[in-house]
Amino acid sequence: MNITTLHNNSYSYLRQTNEIVHGVVDDSRYAWTFTPPSEFSSMPEVYMFIIAITEQCNLRCTYCCYSGEYEGNHSHNSRTLCEGDIQAIYDFIDKTAKTKPIRISFYGGEPLVNYPLIQYAIQLGQQRWEDDVTFSVSTNGTLLTEERIDWLVNNGVELAISIDGTQPFHDANRVDAKGNGSYTKVRNALAYLHHNTFNKYPKVVLMMTLPSVSKLMPIAQAWHKDEVLQHYAPTHISGLTPNFLQGVAKEDWETLKIQYIQLLDAYEQHPEWSVLQTFFDEIVSYWKNRLVFEVSESTPLSTCMPVNTKLYIDANLQLAVCEKFNDRFRIGSINGGIDWQKANEMTKEYYRKRENRCTNCPAVRMCNMCLTSIAYTDDQWDTLCHNERLYHKLHMFLFCEMAERGMLSRPSVPTLQSDHCTLNEVEENDIAALRTIFSDAYTQRFLPDLCDIAQTDDDIKQILMSFRTYLSKNDGVLWGIRKHDTLIGFVAAMDLSTNPTIFFAMHPKYRNQGHMQESVRLATQYVCDAKLTNELHTEVDVNNIASQKVLEQCGYKAKEKQKLRYLYCYQNNNTDLQTS
Repeated sequence: MNITTLHNNSYSYLRQTNEIVHGVVDDSRYAWTFTPPSEFSSMPEVYMFIIAITEQCNLRCTYCCYSGEYEGNHSHNSRTLCEGDIQAIYDFIDKTAKTKPIRISFYGGEPLVNYPLIQYAIQLGQQRWEDDVTFSVSTNGTLLTEERIDWLVNNGVELAISIDGTQPFHDANRVDAKGNGSYTKVRNALAYLHHNTFNKYPKVVLMMTLPSVSKLMPIAQAWHKDEVLQHYAPTHISGLTPNFLQGVAKEDWETLKIQYIQLLDAYEQHPEWSVLQTFFDEIVSYWKNRLVFEVSESTPLSTCMPVNTKLYIDANLQLAVCEKFNDRFRIGSINGGIDWQKANEMTKEYYRKRENRCTNCPAVRMCNMCLTSIAYTDDQWDTLCHNERLYHKLHMFLFCEMAERGMLSRPSVPTLQSDHCTLNEVEENDIAALRTIFSDAYTQRFLPDLCDIAQTDDDIKQILMSFRTYLSKNDGVLWGIRKHDTLIGFVAAMDLSTNPTIFFAMHPKYRNQGHMQESVRLATQYVCDAKLTNELHTEVDVNNIASQKVLEQCGYKAKEKQKLRYLYCYQNNNTDLQTS
């Protein structure tokens, strides 16, 4: 696979080693040898369960795979689960989950059509598994009333909300049965989430469907200007599910290349547009994170079973590997369990379909062909394979083009140095140390909201991801405080453009040694000197004397007392803050 950038530099992808090299190299003679799938009778990685609460939906999105226009999928109907079904599903989960915490996601249809059952299921799950379970709801957002948002957020439920951009783009496809758009209701829910305080921090994931890439640039521009959406970044942007009943065309390289270069030019000029950031991050993610190693013998064909981490339970209590599988591909039921013979047959058929077809394909390592493609004809496979290879070649082109333009490196956390400690970026290998800090009684007493959303490793990863978004927008920084190479605490500044806030915590072994005072002083000076804000605020419990002293030593003033908390404020009037 070869590409040439706009600077007329040629690069080649070597399939055997996963390398990108300069120049044109022909490795088309390399042929893959694939390892036949082994028989399996367990799925040892499963911890996530997606439950289709109902097949009812209050919207009729034009591109929905449950519209009745997709072969093999049901259309919206009145089928829904009941409380007895939830109990039976939880019994199945107890027997099936291999690791904890268990993650349960409610799906539809539109799951909030049966909101009382979701409440029942969450409360039952909390009683059953206590801290060993987390919940999420995949919703179109139109039924998220303020009362429901309060209840879901305060019960720690993640909200995965679908939104396709600002009103003209969203309402073009996401409509109800009468053809009315749904944008206003979704935006109102996001505005409420942004402007209100909850007992727990809202976990919000925004899912965007992009019917046409030609709409992405105006969507990104309008999103950035919207007073509510500008505070969120879409988590995932997906295209439409191929629908062979309506025809799937083979994509054209030159047409796509022109479209994507225009988008890349816009992103280079506007790196703060979060929609384009998410879009290009997803495009180059494989190329940035790929492992470079030589395949010397045979290689397995990538497929979900038996290494899948999730199972889908539909409204008929039937099982699938995930929610994206159409209705033909069920591998059991919660009553009968997994049909291992059927699961193995599907995997073997998938291998047979791909064994010869993929032998000389350059895109084997990054191929996303779904297991359900076993239902497609040879002509349909030809179309899918053509498009799959073309998009991977396009993504390689964009990766090399972005590298040449210096667009692959993100803004980095500035390293700050005092006499006794260093402030720098928090990495994922710091999660264990952060978990110790968050589980400490002192931290939980004085930073309860933060500790509530940092109960698992996945929660902490989500916090780190959120601060990467803050950093990319110059709207926040999270520093790890290190003594030598050991993480001993953190200090963070966030919402610098709207409500500039600072907060911090220290590992119990390193308190009362002056490290936090040095760190808060350094962080405060940095955000002010960098002109990210002219003031910082924080709330401190009246009994948290240590933090009050730290803030006062760093120039913060207690402005007022609210209930049992002091509001502290730092004004950037002193340009000569000391750093040691």
